[in-house]
Amino acid sequence: MRYLSEETKERIINFVDSYYANNGYTPTISTIAKSLRLSDGVVHKYLHRMTESDELTYDGRHIITPRIEAVQSRECVDISGQITCGEPVYAEQEYGDSISLPSSLVGQGKFFILKAKGNSMINIGIADGDLVVLRQQNYADEGQVIAALVDNDSATLKRYTVDRKNKKIVLLAENENYAPIVRDEISIMGVLVYLLKDMKHL
Repeated sequence: MRYLSEETKERIINFVDSYYANNGYTPTISTIAKSLRLSDGVVHKYLHRMTESDELTYDGRHIITPRIEAVQSRECVDISGQITCGEPVYAEQEYGDSISLPSSLVGQGKFFILKAKGNSMINIGIADGDLVVLRQQNYADEGQVIAALVDNDSATLKRYTVDRKNKKIVLLAENENYAPIVRDEISIMGVLVYLLKDMKHL
């Protein structure tokens, strides 16, 4: 493919920008191809050639257009409230501040920030008053640190594990003074991706 249609390039960029604005992440090659009635191969070649000419960036997974790059560089994440690092309690909603976070630190997706309350996660460096950045999602891989709703309305920050033998979900503290929380089911609010440290604890 020696010649790239300027119209097709514009259609791809506009579709990627619109998809990102609506979903918080960029589309796959198959999604672009299906929506624009192109083949996967054609879209793949366009993305690579447009990367070579610095019209966008495609790393094999994510597509970053100039508009997306500008949005990500100034994207603000709200500080939503507090979450306990101890026994589950209701997550307080009392903050109205926001923090700008570059995608180079947190990746792509929709994020929220909670203020840690308590010290049950102290062994991995999360202390009372620290700010935890979480990617908003309702699933997690075993071993990830998550914000979870327990018993419908009580929130906690813990490491997610599964007891397959007894068919239980086990939320582990990172502090030997706290017992595991064992439940039949929980609701996952988000997965920890970054920690903003309160320097008073150092």
